[in-house]
Amino acid sequence: MIDTLTNDMVRLCGEIAALREGRAVLRGNLADGRNDLKDAVTQMQSDLRSARADMASETKAKLHDFVSNVQDAVVSLKEGVSAVREQNLGDIAGARRAWCVNILGQKPASRARTVAAAQPKEQAAPQAKEDAAPQPKEDSARAKKKKRWA
Repeated sequence: MIDTLTNDMVRLCGEIAALREGRAVLRGNLADGRNDLKDAVTQMQSDLRSARADMASETKAKLHDFVSNVQDAVVSLKEGVSAVREQNLGDIAGARRAWCVNILGQKPASRARTVAAAQPKEQAAPQAKEDAAPQPKEDSARAKKKKRWA
């Protein structure tokens, strides 16, 4: 029985030592795998950073070109509209002169009225209000009442 107990103890000691060795090998393999994975993730992050920087600079350049093209198009469009408006202003002024002289037999419209008519409504509105506002007469009945109550 002592031989059996001794043999069992020796066998258990050997198994424990083998398991400890296996655990040490497993821990070493896990550490190596972790280091390999860490290096791979670091490399991937570096690649992503450089790709993002490349895309950002490319996008910035494309955006700059786009904005420049839009600005050029707007300037060109404004010049074209301005030229067409000037052309139409001249046509309208000529038509008014022709209409007033030939059809109605009236004196041609003044240049100021023709220019005011060709201006956008925002610009023409203050001038039209000033021109259209009737000037009160000094000797009107309303003026007399105001003087009386003042």
